Amino acid sequence: SAPSSTRAASTGAGAFYQAERAISVGQLLSSQSSCTATVVSSNTGSVAVTAAHCVFWPAAGPMAGAFPSHGWVRLEQFIPGRTGDGTPYGRWQIERAWVDSRWRDTGDIAYDVAFLRISPQRGRSVQDVVGSQGIAFTTPVAGTAVTALGYPVEVPFDGRTLRRCFTSAVAIDPSSDNALTMPCAMTPGASGGPWLTGFNPGTGAGTIVAVTSFHDDTGLLSARPLGDIGYALYQAADQNSGAGQNSAA
Repeated sequence: SAPSSTRAASTGAGAFYQAERAISVGQLLSSQSSCTATVVSSNTGSVAVTAAHCVFWPAAGPMAGAFPSHGWVRLEQFIPGRTGDGTPYGRWQIERAWVDSRWRDTGDIAYDVAFLRISPQRGRSVQDVVGSQGIAFTTPVAGTAVTALGYPVEVPFDGRTLRRCFTSAVAIDPSSDNALTMPCAMTPGASGGPWLTGFNPGTGAGTIVAVTSFHDDTGLLSARPLGDIGYALYQAADQNSGAGQNSAA
């Protein structure tokens, strides 16, 4: 049964989820890691959002010991709408990634947000093929209804299907740089997954306001609001030129 409380209705078991617009969410793979990323509405149609620790492993900060090395992660592919072994919307190459320089230097979880540019295929952008989610850079207040999606890979999950958690009243944790939190059983692999407000479970559409950053042993999932940091990275990723000092080569 899904956890619940008297204050907030929650569906935190990480149940299997499918919907037409949710195919914009996909698995982000490297040879050593698995995360989640989501195509967001942009001018170029080639922008996706994920967590910074999915694309750059810092040498410092609270997460540093969890990584096999440090530096830019060699991202291999983005698989939107993955269902089991099926990849009905293709496998997409990542052209470039952006993180805040303070994430690279300090590993401070306040900066655990990243944006990607996805290379087009056959003249079509990834947004042309799978659509996109809305995006907002204003942090929701405590008590807002929020849905989290992701591709968790550690048991009891297998990383091959999209999962969903929901709370009718998200909490804010001041001890973790005002991270958003909700009860959710999703495990690593869900990192970088979208936290959406105004979510329609029938269509799978909403507005991304944060991305999954970490989970703890008490069953809480935490997310980093996009905020001003995310806005600057989003702007850089949506430029048509390849320039950007915070980018992966």
